[in-house]
Amino acid sequence: ALLAIATAAPALPAQPDAGTISTGTASVWNGHSCSVDVPVNIAGLNTGLGGYETKVGWDPARFSSANADVTIALTPYLTNGSTRFQTGASGTPALKAVTSGAVKFGGYSWGTGNPPGNSANGQLATVSLKPTATCGAAALTMSETQLVDVNGTLIGLTGQTGSNANVYSRFDVNGSQPLINSGDVNAVVAMLGASTVGCDANYRYNTNLVQTIINSGDVNAVVAKLGQTTIAACVN
Repeated sequence: ALLAIATAAPALPAQPDAGTISTGTASVWNGHSCSVDVPVNIAGLNTGLGGYETKVGWDPARFSSANADVTIALTPYLTNGSTRFQTGASGTPALKAVTSGAVKFGGYSWGTGNPPGNSANGQLATVSLKPTATCGAAALTMSETQLVDVNGTLIGLTGQTGSNANVYSRFDVNGSQPLINSGDVNAVVAMLGASTVGCDANYRYNTNLVQTIINSGDVNAVVAKLGQTTIAACVN
């Protein structure tokens, strides 16, 4: 027994935990050709993060898998407050691989120093997805995550967690009930005269999708849908 103990392989030191990586909840209104912007967050680090790869997945019946409809924007998390450099001068990662219902991407930084903030909780990137003409909560997953420290050494991962991306009905403007009702009409009336261009903050009030000013046409478009469900058909 003593010989067995003496010749046993030495215990390897535990790798430092790298906390958890997760997608945050996001939402978008269908019918407007706008993307849902999903945050990818890191939390619980106890060592400086130097780089990562991860994979975000979705139901391909709910979001487009076309390469042009999936965009990745890196945040300054890895280089915040320092002279370190990061992949993608424009904030787009060098790695972006899109398959049906998934995208794999990554970011890393290099140079001297451990930038302030790269062991704090924060957002690593935004994954933007174009929804199809459906509504409801669409599940997102995370997998195949690898993290390295500022020296390029692999560090442990305690969890990778997905979330939901909520796609709301176009005429369910206030997003608070299963039927199109007076609350939706009043929400559009309150925005009369406001301008909207593309997918800006007011785009969801442009319910008839035909002008750049919120007007009576948008109100009438919602009125025409009064009493219709926002859930069963998922087309409103």
